[in-house]
Amino acid sequence: MPAENKENSGLLCLVFPMGMEQYPFLQRVEVRRRWKSGNAIFREVFFEGRILLVVRSGIGPDKAAAALRKLDVRPAAILSVGTAGGLVPDLKVGHMVISSETVYGHDPEHAVECPQRLVEAVSNACLKEDCQHKIARLVTVRDAVFPREDRQRLHELTGAVAVDMESHALGLEALRIGIPFTSLRVVSDDLFSSPLPDLRSVKIQWKAPHKLPRTIAAKLQRRVFLRRFKFSIDMLHPVLVRIIRESSFKEIECRHGSGSKVKI
Repeated sequence: MPAENKENSGLLCLVFPMGMEQYPFLQRVEVRRRWKSGNAIFREVFFEGRILLVVRSGIGPDKAAAALRKLDVRPAAILSVGTAGGLVPDLKVGHMVISSETVYGHDPEHAVECPQRLVEAVSNACLKEDCQHKIARLVTVRDAVFPREDRQRLHELTGAVAVDMESHALGLEALRIGIPFTSLRVVSDDLFSSPLPDLRSVKIQWKAPHKLPRTIAAKLQRRVFLRRFKFSIDMLHPVLVRIIRESSFKEIECRHGSGSKVKI
């Protein structure tokens, strides 16, 4: 990996938390270069005449921020891509959320506001792919939030419509290095989805015959959750292709705001 940070005008950087979230997209592109730094894996890819940077950061805000600090090029825009949990009743599995701004769950007063032109470019791609989507606030937390009452409380506290574990950390880091940023997240579990059963607990329960009915129910619930997760991920990638084909990121400026909202 080159030691110096190079300007790469027009290059889009896609940041995925997990490998399984980026896998369908990687099947569409030619990987020209791959390297690892810390917990993150970086790929320089080629798609229909364009060079892109695809990053697998790892799960959580610390790994997400660390991945951007390892960039060896300066992209024109950064897009946080992956799944999210719905916090409001009208967001269903498969719906998209584009962040107009991001916040931390523990600090909802200090938001990163995303540039309108970048948000509109992502929104137009969703419209052309006939994907239901919201442009709204996205909240980032350190630990997964599944119980319905906890999600409702998080919505009331932050005003966000969906929750993930990386976007605001990426937004803050993008602000620090002066690069426009937004998120494209697909809802993989909505407000009414059942919590994901812990795999270790399920395995332990198999050894207790009197808990067999509950164990079978948990296994089925986990299978449904993962099926919805895969369905949601598969919806992301046509939108990404549309964004790459039809959007230009060279003239989107990074702006600094004041007060409780910081613009990028």
